Amino acid sequence: MDRIALGTAIRKARLAKGITQEQLAELVNITPTHEKHIESAHRLPSVEVLFSIAQALDLSLDNIVFPEQSVTSERVNEIQVMLNQCDERELHVLLDVARSLVGHRAE
Repeated sequence: MDRIALGTAIRKARLAKGITQEQLAELVNITPTHEKHIESAHRLPSVEVLFSIAQALDLSLDNIVFPEQSVTSERVNEIQVMLNQCDERELHVLLDVARSLVGHRAE
């Protein structure tokens, strides 16, 4: 797990909620120093603390814990949104293109 990405995500989510590091530490039952070390990437939280922080901040950990999957997931979601806007003819063309790309890659 990328400590810097985790600390940054926690900090952004905390600031978005308008709470201090001390308030977050109290919510998840850790010391303010420990919270500061997590956000500054000096320490990784235990799994229990990580889930408590995520729950307190309504923070999804998927993008942090699985960054390579989140990029793929974001692309798939973007494609899905576009597909939902296509008519039948456009879907047929896109399907042909996708089959061509996948087939071309296998050769």
